[in-house]
Amino acid sequence: MKLFTKLAIAAVCAVSFSSVSAQDRADLLWVIGDATPYGWSCDDATALEATADNAKIFTGTMYLEADKDFKFLTKYDFGNMEYRAASENATPGTDGKVALVLSDSDPDNKIHVTESANYLITIDTEALEATIVKSEYQATQIRYASLFIVGSVLPTGYAVDNGLALPQSVEKPYEFYAENISLLEGDFKIATALKGSGTWDAKYWYFRDPDDASKIVLGAEGDNQWHIEAAGSYNVKVNLVDNTIAIVPFTDAIEEIETDTENTPAAYYSVDGRRVINPAAGSLVIRVAADGTATKIRF
Repeated sequence: MKLFTKLAIAAVCAVSFSSVSAQDRADLLWVIGDATPYGWSCDDATALEATADNAKIFTGTMYLEADKDFKFLTKYDFGNMEYRAASENATPGTDGKVALVLSDSDPDNKIHVTESANYLITIDTEALEATIVKSEYQATQIRYASLFIVGSVLPTGYAVDNGLALPQSVEKPYEFYAENISLLEGDFKIATALKGSGTWDAKYWYFRDPDDASKIVLGAEGDNQWHIEAAGSYNVKVNLVDNTIAIVPFTDAIEEIETDTENTPAAYYSVDGRRVINPAAGSLVIRVAADGTATKIRF
């Protein structure tokens, strides 16, 4: 079978890694309260991530229980500055808006919602305003608003507080996707909550399924990690509904040539990182050979 193979030319991507503690990270806000799936546990608190185009706006989707309280921490411990409701018994209005204050002293006003559901939360720290609206996605409860790559594939290594955040999809909040990230040759696993993950308790980590590297397992024994064979730019997608992960070399500039790939073992992925078992005729996919070489091809 003749295929038109598009040879990938890897693009160089500079990713900025902080060397400071998560207690000082300006790109994260933590959600805490008995309205959350983990209550008032700082160890388990999930984080909202600053948006790519505005460092003062944080967003994420997660499940909140009705008529219970929550607020936002600037660090993953109590006793620091917090974003709280500006008034007592605050509930999002019809537009989802809630006025905030930044404070570390009384009154400690909380926020609550009136319906248990997944909510898209947006915090504007400059305007001191939260927007909390029901997510269009309600099929499963969303526990995590952020996940973090940690490992020797990063310049910061296994410094948990400096884990690389995987952005959460708004439309599919169970998916976390990072495109064109620079990874070194080495290993990594995925943290669910930065403070708890720092204890190295397996319950805070997603590991590689030892029988299938495209599957993730939460809290497994054995510390099985994913391995990156060659340093370069990659797309990484994690799906918490089907418990899968796709790690695909990023391709930018391309050159089209004709080649014969019959009988050549390979794995196939869609251009957005989904594993494809039997590519359909006419479909555009990324072919990853046994040696790690990635090419775009059309069947």
